[in-house]
Amino acid sequence: MAPGYHEPSHPGPPDNESPFDGPPYRDHPHDEPAYGDPYEARSVSPQVAALVAWSGQRPWLGGLITTLGGLAIAVLPNKGFTVIVLPGVAGLSGFVLGGLIIACGMFTLFSPHLHGILGIAAVLLSLVSFVTTNIGGYVIGLLLGIIGGSLGFAWVPPEPD
Repeated sequence: MAPGYHEPSHPGPPDNESPFDGPPYRDHPHDEPAYGDPYEARSVSPQVAALVAWSGQRPWLGGLITTLGGLAIAVLPNKGFTVIVLPGVAGLSGFVLGGLIIACGMFTLFSPHLHGILGIAAVLLSLVSFVTTNIGGYVIGLLLGIIGGSLGFAWVPPEPD
């Protein structure tokens, strides 16, 4: 045996077992993962289970991204305005279009049966915001509105059990 070489404390899997069959071979106490056995069933709280069931029945990602796009269109271009300095037509259209896009995102979340028309409306309103509101919320709101509206439109409802 070469100097400095030590025999491994863990011999590996038995001869009749492949290292790729089933759960990992654990014979040594240090081989246990710190977070527990990944093959055991984990229990979740009833609130988490209800949230997962709720989110599986609606286009939540499209609604969330659309709402964020509407917030960007309504807030970003109008950030520097105060009561004394009024925003003008571009600021007013930013508030109106941003509010409508936020409404499309929220209705997509809470009325999933309207996902098609709300997705189209969100995309069209986001495109209109490019012309009327400081480049659509500095392009951030425009892109978020288009992506979120597209996700909302493309969502397919789950089949009933």
